[in-house]
Amino acid sequence: MHEDDDDKPSGLWAAISARSGVIFGIIGLIGWLALLWGMFGDVL
Repeated sequence: MHEDDDDKPSGLWAAISARSGVIFGIIGLIGWLALLWGMFGDVL
């Protein structure tokens, strides 16, 4: 029973970590594009 309990948190933690990486990556990409848009928006 204890082994099953140990496996579940690991799986959930792995899924959360993977999703967090993707979310942070998307936020970073959008933030970078927004920064470029703000810097060169007047020129364009």
